[in-house]
Amino acid sequence: MPLAPNVVAVLLHLLFFALALPLALKQVPIQYLYGYRTTKSTANEKNWYAANAAFALPVVLVSGAAAVAGAVMLGVRYGTELPFWEYGFAMLYIPIVFEIVAGVACAERALRRAKSEEDAAEEIG
Repeated sequence: MPLAPNVVAVLLHLLFFALALPLALKQVPIQYLYGYRTTKSTANEKNWYAANAAFALPVVLVSGAAAVAGAVMLGVRYGTELPFWEYGFAMLYIPIVFEIVAGVACAERALRRAKSEEDAAEEIG
């Protein structure tokens, strides 16, 4: 029996939350399977942890909030027969795009900040 799309949306948010939390807590070392991997982010450990923590923060916040909202909607949905709830669940897929775009923007900003700090340290030293 396939899962209903509303259940899949909640499970996707829970999965994103579980995958992003170790990145946000800086517990994932440099590797080539998991994390925000670019040439800049894998250049050194400082860049890796800064970029992945910055990427994961919006993912953790948005996916956590969306999972809670979806779980509440699941509870309310099965207590009523209102047809508009199906459209409400479709809205749970929009935050997935937002959290990835926001994560990339935050990670790139963190990498630029790390580069400027590195350049400033070279000028002083």
